[in-house]
Amino acid sequence: MIRILIFSFIIAVFAGHASAAPRIISAPEAANAVNSDMILIDIRSPGEWAETGVAEGAVALTMHSPDFPRKISAVLKGQHGKSIALICATGGRTGYVVSLLSKDGFKGVIDVSEGMVGNELGPGWIARGLPLVSAN
Repeated sequence: MIRILIFSFIIAVFAGHASAAPRIISAPEAANAVNSDMILIDIRSPGEWAETGVAEGAVALTMHSPDFPRKISAVLKGQHGKSIALICATGGRTGYVVSLLSKDGFKGVIDVSEGMVGNELGPGWIARGLPLVSAN
């Protein structure tokens, strides 16, 4: 009986973590989805935007802004259920921000984990030749 309880507890713990994992998409998937009802938000710094440009269709909104969640709400017009995808340089910051936004009530936040310049998950938005716009 104790074995069953321990096994059930372990399954429950790991099932909770598995369902909490963010959805991850590639840069090409994000480029295709940005034309639908998904909002792509570039969370890098203004200096990074100036250096590389911003993904076409993305909203440039730095994560370093003290009122970052409020600004995302303004972009979404208060519709927390709308699909949001985040992109940074190499995917390191997006995972962190996805978890923060989830705790703040945003549902289904998507991680473009290869980022703008790439990592082990993919070459990134820029190297894939996906469209860029200036950071104005």
